[in-house]
Amino acid sequence: MPIFHLHLRNREIAAPDEEGHDLPDLAAARAKALEGIRDYLGHEAMAGTLDLRGQIDIADSAGTVLDTIHFKDAVTIVYP
Repeated sequence: MPIFHLHLRNREIAAPDEEGHDLPDLAAARAKALEGIRDYLGHEAMAGTLDLRGQIDIADSAGTVLDTIHFKDAVTIVYP
């Protein structure tokens, strides 16, 4: 099974995923990245801040970035 690295970046931190995740394919890596973003944003919202300018870069074991998921694309904001 391939290993995908989900590197988190925003204005405050750059958190490389050194260990990676054994996932069946890129679609599963995207789903894992979305789950991570939503969890991260949930903690931010509980603290009273929501910064949608971050992203997760999905890279293969060679370090090649295969996709980028932006925080703003991980949620739908409904406002009157």
